[in-house]
This record gives sequence, C-alpha cells and structure tokens, in this order.
Amino acid sequence: MGAICIARDFCLFLLMLNTRQSAALLEKSDPCAEGSDGCPIDAICQNTQASYKCTCKVGFKGDGKHCEDIDECDIEYNGGCVHECNNIPGNYRCTCHDGFNLAHDGHNCLDVDECVFNNGGCQYTCVNTMGSYECRCKEGFFLSDNQHTCIHRSVEGLSCMNKEHGCAHICKETPKGGVACECRPGFELAKNQRGCILTCIHGNGGCQHTCEDMEQGPICRCHVRYTLHPDSRSCVERDETTTESSDHNATSFIEVDKRVKRRLLMENCAVNNGGCDSTCKDTSTGVRCSCPVGFTLQPDGKTCKGQTSRPPRTSTPSLCLSPKCLTWLCFVLCFAQQELNG
Repeated sequence: MGAICIARDFCLFLLMLNTRQSAALLEKSDPCAEGSDGCPIDAICQNTQASYKCTCKVGFKGDGKHCEDIDECDIEYNGGCVHECNNIPGNYRCTCHDGFNLAHDGHNCLDVDECVFNNGGCQYTCVNTMGSYECRCKEGFFLSDNQHTCIHRSVEGLSCMNKEHGCAHICKETPKGGVACECRPGFELAKNQRGCILTCIHGNGGCQHTCEDMEQGPICRCHVRYTLHPDSRSCVERDETTTESSDHNATSFIEVDKRVKRRLLMENCAVNNGGCDSTCKDTSTGVRCSCPVGFTLQPDGKTCKGQTSRPPRTSTPSLCLSPKCLTWLCFVLCFAQQELNG
C-alpha cells in the first residue's frame, strides 16, 4: 500500500514539473511577430535561436540598426540608364527624354515615331526624326505658325512670299515693313537673323544618346561601348575588336552602364518588319532583308520578287500537304516546299 502511494506522488510531481515547463515555453516572446524588435522601417527582423537580428532590406546598406538608401544612379554608370536615372528609396527607375519610350529592358530608350499616329497632326507630310518629327507642305504651300497646317502661297501681297526673304523656317511681316525670321521649336535663330540652328532642348537634338549644344549646332555623343553611326545621330554597340583609335573620337563616347548590351538600333525589325517583304534581320547598321528560295531581293533591299508576285511576310505551314509546292499557285508560301491545302 505504501509503495503505491509513493509511485502516485512521484507521478504527480512529474506532471506538475511538465506543466510548469510548458507554461514557460508559452511565455517566451517572439519579438519579430509582436513588432517589438526595434528594427527600423528599412530593415527586416529575423528570429535567431537565442533572440533576433535586424537586416537591411534590398536597396539599403547598414548594420541592420541603421540603414541608408543605396543611390544606384551614382554607381554602375548611371544605373544603366541610357537617358535619365531617378533614384527612389530602395530602388531606381530609368526615364527617357521627350520623343522616346522606355524599352522593355527598363534601361534603353527607343525613338517614338509620331507620324504613325494620325500623321503626327500634319496636314500633308509628316517626317519622323530621332526624338521628334516635323511637318512639311506640298509645293505651293508653306507651313503656318502652328507648324502643322499649310497655307497657300499668294502671288501678291505679303513680301514673305518673295523667295528672297532668306528665312530658314518662318517668315513674318513686320508692322513697319520688311520681314522678321523665326525658327521652329527646338531651334535658335542664327547670328545672321535668317538661319536656324537645332538645339538639344527639343527631341534631344535628334540624338539617340547624349546631345551637346555647340555653336554650329547640336553634337551627338554615345555612351561607353557604343560608337556613333554614320548618320551622326544613332548609336551602335561598339565592336571590341576594333582599334582603340576610335576611342579618341570626341563625338563618339560617354559613360554607359556595363549591363546595357543590346544595340539600340536592334529594334527596327519589330516595327513593320523593318519594311522587308519576307525575312528581316537586325544588324549593327540597321535591318537586312532576305528572301526565300525562288524569290530575288530587289535593288531597294526590301522587296522580294518571284515568278508572279511577291511572297507574303509570314507563312502557314499547317496549310501545306505534300512535299511539292507550286509557288505561282500558292497563296501562302510553303517554305518546306509543300503543296497548299485547298
């Protein structure tokens, strides 16, 4: 009987001890979950076996207790942005000058063809330029002050109708007689008060990368690892195998992000197939068109000519049946030399 009591008392003792240990575990706090960790807003709380620690978030640096923003625009060549780099807390964003759109890679800037949409608002001809556009009138008309509509030239009346007025852009009559010349937006009147000099203010001066105003007009420059295209406006990724003598070309290079690898001209095939009838391939100097078997590339470098008509730009192999194709009867070109279904 005594042995039974001793065993029972021992069991009760173990039960009470286990209950106290469980209560102690429940009372142990979780600072990260309770928000009592003391970590700053720019850091995250991480539980450890003994306690917790604070670690700075991505885009910030510090010891976890004190975190400061990393300015990505001050490192790695302007943050990799071709035009503008804007630092924000914990991150950064690239933006482009007027007349350009940000590419899908978030760093490059692509020219906007304003003439595609409603002819750029021009009454007659719209001509797209790098970062801008301009309207032109047909013969017998001149551009009005709004730079979009055209006015018929009158044979008599205004002296500005005289071809000898000398104004490069806009000619206006003065109240006391004579003419006064003005320039279109983005241009400055030359010292002779007749000519107009392009500036970097409007459309980045037509430059794809960087524009610098000079006395003779804007000079386009390219970032590091890019070279100026013969058009003096576009920039092409530089071939590292070329001689270093081109490094001294003052109109060719400025700093650019190490990570920007894509050629800025390599977007041409994405727009209207680069103007090619069939296959379009981007190159460092622009697009290169090619034709399928049975067709010949014409002197314009874009048109494909076969036995009767030009091939379509796309093919539909599912419409072809057998390994025989009569190209002069096919509505869809069978590149696998198959016969058209139906």
